[in-house]
Amino acid sequence: MRAARLLIPLTIALLMLGCGRRLGGAGTVTETEQASLAATGGPGGTSLPEGASCAGREDCTTDQICVHGVCSYRLTSAAGEVLAAAARGQVEAGDLEGAVRTYDQAMAAFDAAEAPAPSRVVCGAAAAALRAARAPETRELAAKSADRCFRKSLPGAPERAEVQTALARLRYDGLDLARFDRPEPADRFFSAPPSRPTVDAIDIAIDMAQQQDQPGYTELREALQGEAAMRSVADCFIQDWELRHERQASAALTLKLTSRMRDMGEYDAFESTVEVLKTGPAEEGFEPCLAAALTTALGTGPRMSRVVIWQVPFEVAARLQ
Repeated sequence: MRAARLLIPLTIALLMLGCGRRLGGAGTVTETEQASLAATGGPGGTSLPEGASCAGREDCTTDQICVHGVCSYRLTSAAGEVLAAAARGQVEAGDLEGAVRTYDQAMAAFDAAEAPAPSRVVCGAAAAALRAARAPETRELAAKSADRCFRKSLPGAPERAEVQTALARLRYDGLDLARFDRPEPADRFFSAPPSRPTVDAIDIAIDMAQQQDQPGYTELREALQGEAAMRSVADCFIQDWELRHERQASAALTLKLTSRMRDMGEYDAFESTVEVLKTGPAEEGFEPCLAAALTTALGTGPRMSRVVIWQVPFEVAARLQ
């Protein structure tokens, strides 16, 4: 009987030690431990990113609730949410500068409401800023916005993908990627020497006059949009960048197709020649490089069954995204 009386209090004590509030799906903590974690930004605090999976409110930190199986911040700003939606619409419409301004207004609305901005808003603002940035100062601000995105979201979160892609295109521009892994935000992110850009970071546009009634025109127009021609343009841009370190380049060229008849005795054959001609006097740079590279990339051109000669002007523009 005495052993039984001792076992009951011991069992109750053990049960009490095990009854702490479950936070963030990481186990159980007592109220004292919860206060300590809140002071350091751990479970129970307000600095943990949202987005963790949950089955109920006890799986989330105290500043978050479980909504559709995901931990989300309890506090929000309706004005901030509406402005963020408007900014996303501006991005889809191609108004990047306007989207950056609207995202700034959305972030200000969350601040005014003393509510944490959701990671989708923080990362959306960063993606828009990175795409819109052209000058060194705006690229630095955009990189800091990207750093906030990484710190406010969980690894693998879908909202990080566009930010990662945009930063990948800027890595040649002196971006020190290691600074995103520091415990504290860095003062500067573009601190390394510029490096050679890669093909995936180059945006190419070809504007060609319409000459659809000319034999072989459609085939050559498609060839200019093909992989071989586009790689030639990218290679010429990179060569020009190494000379001038400019973020964009353009060239005015002429595409010429000639088909001549060749007497083969018992039959006639037609030989085609494709040339891309430069229009300026420069002997080196983007335009001369394109003239030579595209002539090679287009090859002999389409097969002809008659004598043909025509030429059409076109323009090539390339820029770093």
